[in-house]
Amino acid sequence: MNVLMPETANVVKWLKAEGDRVHRGDVLLEIETDKTVLQVEAEADGTLQSILVPEGTAAVPATATVATLLAEGEAAAVAPAAAIASAAMTAAAAS
Repeated sequence: MNVLMPETANVVKWLKAEGDRVHRGDVLLEIETDKTVLQVEAEADGTLQSILVPEGTAAVPATATVATLLAEGEAAAVAPAAAIASAAMTAAAAS
């Protein structure tokens, strides 16, 4: 499952690390819009597999994938290089 940015914002701080188990409603990261700081919550139980957009990244577009979450019992998969490159390019273009 992809963790998406709810709106264009800066990634302020990750509150969970790769490999952490999370539950629906746990706060994964804090983002900053031009008006406020928001918390992005996990939408399902699982494990935070990978963080694709690091802290301090500015102007990450709405709906950009910032992380991947493995559902309970889902096997870890190696993220395709194209997906990682795409996320990195999106973040770089936004800054």
